[in-house]
Amino acid sequence: MDSRRARARVRLTDHKFLSTSERTLPRLQYQDEYRSLLDALHKVYKSSSLNPSDLLDVCPSAYALLEEYYSEEDSVQPSPEDALDYLLDTAINRFGYSARDVFGAVFNYMAMTRQHEIAFDIKYTELQAAVSALSKIRSASNSVSHRILALSPVDEGPLVSVGWNVDFKSDWVARSVIRELGEAEDFEIRQQIRFFRSIPEARGLAGRLLEPLAHRYIANATDGFWPLIDMDSNGADPPHFTLFRDSLVPDDVRFIKVKRKIVKLQFITNLSSCLENNSYYVPEDPNFPLFDAFTIELDRAKKSAILWVLQMTTSRMHGGSAMGYRRVREIIAILKDELREDLPLKKSKTAAGQATPQPLVQVHYLLVVPKDESQSQILQWQFPKGWSKNRKKNDHCGEVYCLEVPLTI
Repeated sequence: MDSRRARARVRLTDHKFLSTSERTLPRLQYQDEYRSLLDALHKVYKSSSLNPSDLLDVCPSAYALLEEYYSEEDSVQPSPEDALDYLLDTAINRFGYSARDVFGAVFNYMAMTRQHEIAFDIKYTELQAAVSALSKIRSASNSVSHRILALSPVDEGPLVSVGWNVDFKSDWVARSVIRELGEAEDFEIRQQIRFFRSIPEARGLAGRLLEPLAHRYIANATDGFWPLIDMDSNGADPPHFTLFRDSLVPDDVRFIKVKRKIVKLQFITNLSSCLENNSYYVPEDPNFPLFDAFTIELDRAKKSAILWVLQMTTSRMHGGSAMGYRRVREIIAILKDELREDLPLKKSKTAAGQATPQPLVQVHYLLVVPKDESQSQILQWQFPKGWSKNRKKNDHCGEVYCLEVPLTI
């Protein structure tokens, strides 16, 4: 175990400044199906084939993933390498960092999804037993599949043995398992959180269970405004945002405490039928990328809206899928259409030289953390690739803030 830990520490040190795909792509090249996939991508994106989906039959579901991501009006035609990079990032975002899962998903995304979904039917007692065993570096019961939990090495510094954390393999796995376990009452959730927090190696996993509590807490808070903390960008593309307590939040940026109706949303396209000021929307799809909830402040008189995008932090190793930006743009488009309905028609009388006002939608991102945890760690939000792309029509970029929620267990 010591030699393996040492090798793990070296790998982490060598690659910590590389992107996920840069670390993984060289290994993908040794897979048997790699050459067939790359050749197919070259034919699709460097030819005028009328049936691109036929060319990608070598890797089922690859074309569907690429078509969804690159089908926007202002999307730039990808290179074969960009397309492969996106498939790799999508697989990692859904299944975590296990090479077996990632490489299998690149070549057959839906088959790997079905294999995982079979494993999600477990009980809390089984999950607790598996976490207890893995935290002691022991084999977990067969009742909890290796498709659910993973051990991650933690480099604590020079001359210190590498530690290990137990967590769900990915955000998608975590959401799927928690959904299968059922939506428990606050008391039961707090019991589970207390158990996992008693195991130092499982504190990140405990954080996953805070999400339903945070949703209810934010949606039911009233009177005043939430105190926000600024997060500074490192200016890279994509950016890292880091909590910076000494930086002042602008006076006009205020997130109101108000009773909000919680709306479970299956698809973004359903938003137009349930759009209300200050409703709190929680996507039901466990594969929803980049964020966990959103709420909207509508000002129909000024033809403007503020979209608050909320992400509950659980010590994530990556910032979600670039498809999340597209979902934000879809929400912006729906808001603009809604605000346009009240705009005067072009033929109506307007003041001389006065332009017809256009809808304005601002985006604010909120990293939501338990109040007691944000003091003891460096908080960062690593955004996925695609931050600077496809922004011309509906700009998904915005400022990033931190919201501390008092959820003491």
